[in-house]
Amino acid sequence: MTTASPALAWDFIGVRPMSMGGAHRALVTGNDAIMLNPAGMSLFKRYSMEAQYLVKPDWSNEDGPAEHIFSTAVVDNQIASFATGLAYTRVERGDSKKGNRYDMAFSYALSNSLMFGTNIKYLNYDRDGKKDAVDAVTIDVGLLLHFDIGLNLGVVGYNLTNTADYTEHPVSMAAAVMYSPFRSLEIAFDWFINFQKPLDSTDPTGDKETAYSYHFGVEYLLLGQFLLRAGYVVDQANPLYDDEQYWTAGVGYINKSIAVDFGYQGSVNNKWNNTFGVLIRLFM
Repeated sequence: MTTASPALAWDFIGVRPMSMGGAHRALVTGNDAIMLNPAGMSLFKRYSMEAQYLVKPDWSNEDGPAEHIFSTAVVDNQIASFATGLAYTRVERGDSKKGNRYDMAFSYALSNSLMFGTNIKYLNYDRDGKKDAVDAVTIDVGLLLHFDIGLNLGVVGYNLTNTADYTEHPVSMAAAVMYSPFRSLEIAFDWFINFQKPLDSTDPTGDKETAYSYHFGVEYLLLGQFLLRAGYVVDQANPLYDDEQYWTAGVGYINKSIAVDFGYQGSVNNKWNNTFGVLIRLFM
């Protein structure tokens, strides 16, 4: 869903990816594939529905408004030869941002190893008054390469039709790797590139620079049902901060019918820049 908020480093990504420091674009085994790498929807045959809620008590600064995010999504990769995903996200951030995001994603397995996906999204937000409102349709495109040795490689381009929202939805991309040395352990790294970071955060339409963030994450399946997650983020791409770092953690429970996840993202540099989240997923 995320992101200062849980993010691409600041846009919404969801509870499970957040718990792994956002290192999830080569993993994408859940409905979070819609937003992070739509190609991942073809990785497994499934039909799943999920709902999640995230809250940041102080957005952007210690006295900032709280941010509340609710998201629901469904992925279907059982009926057709291609996978489809739909998602709806609601954001409430005091008077500084409120509105909706709609995602419609498609994925197709080009071979047993190579998957292609695209996500068409509609962004409709009011932010700091109508003059800074966002009303745009844009597209993400992703590839996922899967190897039987437990290795996944991913590459994704975001907002490829420019939204003109340089603070939270810039033209950007990510490259990712995930390695699973054995079934219960997954280790991931994502490299995110923001091509449109404003040089001056108070002038988002001014000169831009290219900036980067680095995401490290690990997930361990304990006793076949309990999930332990941790991660770390070095974020130099967020327009709100020159250099921010986060530590992340999460726990979860999963069986054949349901998954429940809890996640936390904490700022290393600021006591107020923290995010909490909970997710429920149903498998059909």
